[in-house]
Amino acid sequence: MTAATALRISAICQLVLALYFEAIQWFRLGAWNNQPRFEPLWNQARAGTLSAADFIIVLAFLLPCTLFILAWRRRWSWLMWCCVAGYGGWLFLQVRTWWISYLFGASDNWKAVYQRTFSHTTKILPSAGNHLAPDGMHLVLQLLLLAVVIFAVGGLLHPESADGTPRVRL
Repeated sequence: MTAATALRISAICQLVLALYFEAIQWFRLGAWNNQPRFEPLWNQARAGTLSAADFIIVLAFLLPCTLFILAWRRRWSWLMWCCVAGYGGWLFLQVRTWWISYLFGASDNWKAVYQRTFSHTTKILPSAGNHLAPDGMHLVLQLLLLAVVIFAVGGLLHPESADGTPRVRL
């Protein structure tokens, strides 16, 4: 796979991730994002209760995707690396929150949070005892993050682009 292909796939995954994140924040999707006290942003906007801070925070999740695509088109590897670092940090937090407790068992505190917050959401993987599976909403988010990071790092570490010229300029 060429660097250009890997970076293109990463950019597409980032766009899908951004749209997915926006969808789960703006709309009620049944058991997919059924969490207590979750009020979709669309409902808040219609009721006139959407705060500027909430709106800005949710729009901020579009920023890494936008910056990565700009950097990719301009061949600015430093900015692509910054975006990938952000995605990597987000992926690290997802792994730390969900997968450590799934693989090694959840603490009593996480079990209480999980029961209170995620007990009515869609599950894809099975839970067993105190090994609590990520809900479907987070599992899809994590798979998209993993694809973003893998393809971006692969493309950025590739020595040259498809046409044989140096891939990026600083």
